[in-house]
Amino acid sequence: MEPNLSPAYFIDYADQNQSGLFSVLPPEIRSEIFAFALASAPDTTQPIGQDEYCTRPGYETRHFCWTQLLRTCKRVYMEAWFMPFIWSEHTFYMARAERSPRRTMSVEKMQECLDLIHRRHGEVHGGHVRLFAQLFMLENSRTFMGLFTMHHFHPTSVTITLRYTDTWEWEGNRALHISGKWCKWMVLPESVTSFKMDIESIERRKEEVDYIANEAAEKWHFKRTDGTNLLAQPSDISISQWTGSSILGSRRWVRDEVRPGQLDYYVATVTWRPSRGSIGARPERTPDLTVKWTRPLPRNLGYDCLPEDTLQRLNISMDTPAEEAVTQFATLTVTERSLVLM
Repeated sequence: MEPNLSPAYFIDYADQNQSGLFSVLPPEIRSEIFAFALASAPDTTQPIGQDEYCTRPGYETRHFCWTQLLRTCKRVYMEAWFMPFIWSEHTFYMARAERSPRRTMSVEKMQECLDLIHRRHGEVHGGHVRLFAQLFMLENSRTFMGLFTMHHFHPTSVTITLRYTDTWEWEGNRALHISGKWCKWMVLPESVTSFKMDIESIERRKEEVDYIANEAAEKWHFKRTDGTNLLAQPSDISISQWTGSSILGSRRWVRDEVRPGQLDYYVATVTWRPSRGSIGARPERTPDLTVKWTRPLPRNLGYDCLPEDTLQRLNISMDTPAEEAVTQFATLTVTERSLVLM
């Protein structure tokens, strides 16, 4: 049975003027307090798993809203019932099923919620949207799943995250390449004051990430529905790093391990903000960005990756150094090896 999205509606409730929350603080300040208290946070009781494509900082577990505040009194409820939805980060995936969590928010379901909030409360601005996108889907999309054409949708910030495994032919170590054609198709809501793109790869390829990020900051621009340009500069790039499991797609990627069972990731985040001026010297058509120089090859161990199930069968733990894991795997007969690599 589908849950009933319609909230309770109280015809009358106490004005609560004996409380300083309502008699002293103006609605704008109360709204900030309620939004902070009702925003989603990681729920550590529901881990996703460390060896999945979607596991990363901030996404090691599902997020959850603690709504006890809404049960304190009717007036608080009437002022803030919609905030857990509006102020949560809404995450969408333009990716194949194995690159996405099993349970995700759909655009259709989000539109239902936005329509309900609009009917009961009017237009509401706020919140953050993150889109995880495989490049082959992002570059060939004109609709972006209908995400940016929803009614009553007024986020203040949008982030697109390109994971290492979302880039073209990462398995074959292909040079980083991002088409620019999708930039002109994506028109952001006029409420957006910050648009970010995370460009991620592994540590040994950070020079490629830096190059693509700088080129994007200098040559790409985006538009809002009101015609405003969003521009960036190289100074609007921030760098972050994190360490994750080397198990991707049920294979241990020994080729890129920096420590047994681990990959070090390098992320450049470019931020575009509204600009009152024109795009200046930037090309009108956002160009493709491609790394063209000769890059150092990854180390050659004889295998780029090893099947996880075979490693488990051979009792080769994730603590086993890559070279040793490959040596033990190589003890399999040619027939055995061909079967497990199929």
